[in-house]
Amino acid sequence: MATDDACQDDYFIGYGDLSVHELMLKDRPRTQAYRKFIEDNLHLLKDKIVMDVGAGTGILSLFAASAGAKKVLAVEASSVARLCQEIVQENNLNHIIEVIHGTVETISLPSDIRQVDVIISEWMGFYLLHESMLDSVIVARDRFLAPGGVMLPSHASLLFAPVDMSDHFQNRADEWSNIYGFDFSPVASQINMEEVTKPLITSLNPNVLCADPQEIINLNLKTVTAQDIQTISTVLKFPMRQDSKVFGFAAWFNVEFNPDCDAASKSHVTLTHESADSRDVHDAGDGCLLKDPYVSLHSVEKSSQEAPATISSVLLKTGPHDLPTHWKQTVVFLPRTILVQGGVDLCCRVRMSQSSSNKRHYNITVTLVDESDDDDGETSDASDDSTDHPVPCACGSDRCRLISALVDKYADEHDELVDEVVEGSGQVGTTSEMEEDLETDGQQEGPSS
Repeated sequence: MATDDACQDDYFIGYGDLSVHELMLKDRPRTQAYRKFIEDNLHLLKDKIVMDVGAGTGILSLFAASAGAKKVLAVEASSVARLCQEIVQENNLNHIIEVIHGTVETISLPSDIRQVDVIISEWMGFYLLHESMLDSVIVARDRFLAPGGVMLPSHASLLFAPVDMSDHFQNRADEWSNIYGFDFSPVASQINMEEVTKPLITSLNPNVLCADPQEIINLNLKTVTAQDIQTISTVLKFPMRQDSKVFGFAAWFNVEFNPDCDAASKSHVTLTHESADSRDVHDAGDGCLLKDPYVSLHSVEKSSQEAPATISSVLLKTGPHDLPTHWKQTVVFLPRTILVQGGVDLCCRVRMSQSSSNKRHYNITVTLVDESDDDDGETSDASDDSTDHPVPCACGSDRCRLISALVDKYADEHDELVDEVVEGSGQVGTTSEMEEDLETDGQQEGPSS
């Protein structure tokens, strides 16, 4: 088993790969969200000391320096720190931006700086918490942020929704059914069976959602602690829109730039498909979408003598309805597809915990539960051990009777593909390792977890 230090080394080595940074820089909704907030709130950064945690190639540090920051500390632990320094010099901003090669857990501030006024970081991973970089942001906040300082982004939320992946698997079956005139369906079946054993990172069509998303957790970056995100467990209830085959659950996140500042009023910009289609969106010249006509940061700075009367917040959303990002969405499959009737509330417990072998990965367990289950995992009916029942089950509980009835009702509708995809044991939990990117521990959660 790899040690935590070895996992840390592998993590930073991975971020030395320039293709990773290219992907992030070309993620326009991601990068534009940061630039948009900085552009519209120059007074929050002007003449301030800013720390960029996990600076990478330095784009957020460049934004902050161009917005009038007095000093920007670009902290980067990977080997790309040297490239970041070259980029800073190339843009003649080395008098403002100081690149610090190291982790926030081990570095010291320059001798003439005691605290920082603003911490900016793009720390989000798949399903928000993968990579656990938020832990480092919390360390930076607790070590270096001045009282009343600003965290960017300021809030983050993780969402979950049941999904019907029928089209996903059917499209694959169709693709492999005719390869140069031959039927290669067994290849599709093999790919399907491997795919459902681990979380899937993919861009989902909104029509796969069987219910409105529910929030797993909402984080205030000024107050969240490392302990708060070590283990997360909650019960979610999804009112089903219509009869649906539920293959699993999709996870995605939102982050908000809305720091606690005194202001008479606040306006709000959301980067979504809807805003992309609205008439007042203009092309920034580099393909980024702005709510207002593009004005360069340098030209805005010249007119920033008057403090703005409003705080303009920005919401970066990464769901199926939103502009695509490199995070896409994460699908956690159930080992067996279930059929749920429209109008019924589908309840599940979601438990996430940092892996003991690699804290940058999370173990994720999804378990169907009765609506009566509370958030601590204790059921109101001790005889209904619903968290580890097979599906279907003949125990007589309301949940199991409902699922059994639906399975019987729709048994004839199960095609051979679905049967192959969803074969598995009955406990409704999903855990496995997603190669080097995602890891789940395979443990099944009981009612006492």
